Amino acid sequence: MDARPIACVDLNGVLDAYTGWRGAAHFDPPRPGARAFLVALRQRGYRVVIFTTRYDEHVWTWVKTHGLEDVVDEVTDRKPAAHVFVDDRAVCFRGDFDATLRDIDAFAAHWEAAPEAS
Repeated sequence: MDARPIACVDLNGVLDAYTGWRGAAHFDPPRPGARAFLVALRQRGYRVVIFTTRYDEHVWTWVKTHGLEDVVDEVTDRKPAAHVFVDDRAVCFRGDFDATLRDIDAFAAHWEAAPEAS
């Protein structure tokens, strides 16, 4: 069994240059710096797992097409017991529910426009 801690990284909006959902067959190219990021995670001793809602066989095709198979250990749609999650749709809970609700209300992914204040 692999004892390395897991760094779970989202595909769309993190590893790829996400341009929005365009159907299951559409995949965007890797974001500039994605390979270097994955290499850096591996050098830090992490097992790299891509966490996505997409079909794993389609993601593996994307990984191989872009020459990333040497820096990706697994693809999954299940939440593994990871040390860290990297996701463009995440809000970090730091122990305060009210602060977390404010973060959710103000949330926008880096590739989206910020929501209007209400």
